[in-house]
Amino acid sequence: MDKEEQILQIIRFNPYITQQELADQIGLSRPAVANYIKRLIEAGRIKGRAYVLNDEQTIACVGGANVDRKAHALQAVRLQSSNPVKTEESLGGVARNVAENLARLNLRPGLTTVVGQDKEGEWLRDASFKLGIDTQMMMTLSQERTGTYSAFLDPSGELVVSMADMAIYDALTKQLIQQKWSHIKQANAIFLDTNIAADALQEVIEQSAKQQLTVFVDPVSSIKAEKLPKDLTGVHTILPNQEEAETLSGVTINQEQDYAVASQKLLDQGVQQVVLTLGAKGIYYYNQEESGFIEALPVDVKDVTGAGDAFTSGVIYGATQQMSLSESCRFGLGCATVTLESEQSCAEDLSVETVYTKLKELN
Repeated sequence: MDKEEQILQIIRFNPYITQQELADQIGLSRPAVANYIKRLIEAGRIKGRAYVLNDEQTIACVGGANVDRKAHALQAVRLQSSNPVKTEESLGGVARNVAENLARLNLRPGLTTVVGQDKEGEWLRDASFKLGIDTQMMMTLSQERTGTYSAFLDPSGELVVSMADMAIYDALTKQLIQQKWSHIKQANAIFLDTNIAADALQEVIEQSAKQQLTVFVDPVSSIKAEKLPKDLTGVHTILPNQEEAETLSGVTINQEQDYAVASQKLLDQGVQQVVLTLGAKGIYYYNQEESGFIEALPVDVKDVTGAGDAFTSGVIYGATQQMSLSESCRFGLGCATVTLESEQSCAEDLSVETVYTKLKELN
């Protein structure tokens, strides 16, 4: 990528970056950067200080970025036996997947994460940059290996078992968040997953509460959800599945009425709104103004991997467009459906247009 495109990519996420900061990041002199900026302004690609249009919605995605390895069974799975499979490798990680989907939905995502000094980390950084994700907040740790996620899927695309090598995320601590906070807080909203260290999660939530920033949280798993602080003041929207909701709220969900009880418990902990993802049943949404169920859309499932991340991306997109919670959730289900019908964890054909087309088809 040439220097002009690199400069544009950086200032899309941080319109108020100084020319000296740009020079330091891309290895040029400040006068050289000034000449590039002048040419870009003359070409109409940027419009003075701040350098980009302020109506561009920037989302800081904080959390996991790893390499996904999938093995698709070619016949009925036999446990404790050798199974013929078709394997593939792709970019993954909750925060990274959400960032890619948001880029496809015409938002401006940035990614704060850690990778190792290895070929996987280099691939994650370069490929994410090319997809339109701001990667300047990705940190390379020379003593760690880039995270990997390996999934074994049955012939229908359902997950049989997964394995996660993600010890590197323990190194994304409160101290690293503090170092990067001046950049993170410039975003219009923050997405946070629970792959990172507990003190880092608390730091993001506490600082966001102080500065009234909009934060979306994916608990990822019931075990990782336990890393979240008890005081969730500062969280705008949390998106747990049923097991994660039970862990966070302390409410056992046995019947439909329990969804509201568990959701209210989370609001009592400081969350503004809750979206429970219920798999094939659909979703349940809850805040002080509205609540209800939305059934899952009919879908020809190719692969379930990444559908939850696509749903989350759709909910975030809806919020940036001032949709109601129910409207945002329906748009999220459209994103998930497009992804479920793709063999990719992040569907290459995901866009605002394809989602609305899908929703119209299914009405």
